[in-house]
Amino acid sequence: MLYLRLNQILEEKNMSWQKLAEIANVPAETMRNIYYGKVRDPKVSTMMAISRALNISVNYLMGESIYTEEEQALIRHYKKCGTHGKNIMMLVAEYEANLALCERNKKGRHRIPCIVPIGDVGDGIKYSTCDTIEVYTTEERAFIAVLAPNNYWAPSYCKGDMILLEKRFPKNGEDALFTIDGKVYFRRYKELEKGFVLLCPNDRGADLRFDRMDKVYCVGTCVGIVRDE
Repeated sequence: MLYLRLNQILEEKNMSWQKLAEIANVPAETMRNIYYGKVRDPKVSTMMAISRALNISVNYLMGESIYTEEEQALIRHYKKCGTHGKNIMMLVAEYEANLALCERNKKGRHRIPCIVPIGDVGDGIKYSTCDTIEVYTTEERAFIAVLAPNNYWAPSYCKGDMILLEKRFPKNGEDALFTIDGKVYFRRYKELEKGFVLLCPNDRGADLRFDRMDKVYCVGTCVGIVRDE
């Protein structure tokens, strides 16, 4: 396991075993033998030197994870995100760390991030042209919200409506927020005999048809709405 983990770490850091040997001040021959799995039980002093050079724990170097499976999944998703996605994840993480979602204020509300499309946006909103703000809601299932930027989502939703989203894939006939090729769409999910369709709430946008829904990412399903007054 040691040499497999070392290979993985060096690949992630784009580092050669020769460079690591130099940084860790470990003989090149020793490092080469560890790297290729010829030495399975190196000296503790060698392991500590390698760990310090890589800025990781000895336990992690030996194959033990410092994260739970859930935490590892979060890290994998975070690494795949673009700048905007990472900002939203960081925003959510900061809120949850500081507030603990289960804790409510005196009015029974909790804070969630809200996606706010900016600029001249049409039916398909470019994900990179969004801002985020914090809002309060009493809907316990809501983990994120999106502000309707115009009447492209009418008659279901109108400009200024704050749509509350639950973190789950929609059931047949439910409205949800989807991202497709870097754009955000609000559509009604419908199952067909063959394939699926995301229905536009009016004639201002196209219905989106797919043979498999694994081509589409669902941000969340509508569980409530706050009307613009």
